[in-house]
Amino acid sequence: MGYLGNPITQDFTSSTSVQTLTGDGSVSYALSAAAAVPEDIAVLRNGVRQKPTTDYSVNGAQITFTTALASSDTCFIIFLNSVVGTNVPGTDSITAPMMTSFNGVYENLQTISSTVAVAASDNAFLAGPVTFTGTVTVEGNLTVV
Repeated sequence: MGYLGNPITQDFTSSTSVQTLTGDGSVSYALSAAAAVPEDIAVLRNGVRQKPTTDYSVNGAQITFTTALASSDTCFIIFLNSVVGTNVPGTDSITAPMMTSFNGVYENLQTISSTVAVAASDNAFLAGPVTFTGTVTVEGNLTVV
């Protein structure tokens, strides 16, 4: 997948966070990471996938099961929506030529001094205020905001 900005220094999901719980007769257990909604985690109880909101609920870093986990029960939890790391593009690392590689033209300049052509198959927009000193040819769609 293409991207704009600095090269990626690590995978977006370099590893998937997982946790194993062993039952002790309780219904509530601490999670190693917070989950916003039950669908943010996959829970396998004794190897059987549990249904979110029916078989368990979450409240931050706590999971509560509808039925208590027996001491013979083992749960494997996969954190599906955990953020492993982020990558912020550097200042001025995204330039106008990078943006024109998409279908359409994006110019966020105060003055359009070069010749810009919007092809019939393109949809483009300009974010203003904009001063035109060059030529803009529009065969497709151009929106000025």
